[in-house]
Amino acid sequence: MLSADSYQLVIEKFLQNLQNGTLRPNDKIYSENQLARSLGIPRAQVREVYAALSLLGVLYGQQGKGTFLGGGDISQSSKILYLMTLTAEENVQDTLSVRRILETGGAQAAAQNRTEADLEALRGFASVIEQSRDPQALTEADTALHAQLLKATGNPLLHGLFQIVAGYMARISLAHWTQILQTGPEHLSDYIRQHWALVQAVEQRDGSRLQTLLIHHFNTLEQNLTIFH
Repeated sequence: MLSADSYQLVIEKFLQNLQNGTLRPNDKIYSENQLARSLGIPRAQVREVYAALSLLGVLYGQQGKGTFLGGGDISQSSKILYLMTLTAEENVQDTLSVRRILETGGAQAAAQNRTEADLEALRGFASVIEQSRDPQALTEADTALHAQLLKATGNPLLHGLFQIVAGYMARISLAHWTQILQTGPEHLSDYIRQHWALVQAVEQRDGSRLQTLLIHHFNTLEQNLTIFH
């Protein structure tokens, strides 16, 4: 079984080398044996971390040549940081606070800069939230809708930061949606209305209303998390 310490050791090694410039996008990385010896952990654990990073697109392999670091956009670093959050102690309030800052701070830009493609995606996610009764599907649509709001800002850093937080929040969100479905239609209907209202504010390019709606949305979420958990 892969331990949290193994994730931390391997990922921190990557981050250290990225920061000091010894590792750059598309560079060949350590072999599993080299890194295992360097960090003093079993090769099997390094292999599992490499496999996880490869699935995320952070690493890629070339047959007969080795394993390489992926391209150098914000999504790469955000994926590595997301893996680091998997080993962190859960703190729901801190995570919600970060989301509140990112989303309310990006509301004006999202409303002003959104495209028709953004609107189409937002409507699709809101429709899933309205129609689905599967907690996993609701979690994915909820996360995707809020990610799309920040993507609509046109600021890739905001979007990348959200992905880090959302990856951690997904574990909490799945349990929360499961509980919402068990409490009856009232809470579910309220969430459905709130998400459609967010979409409508974006459609109308009303950044002030979007910001107000997001504040209300997070207040509701925090209240319900307190009640249900």
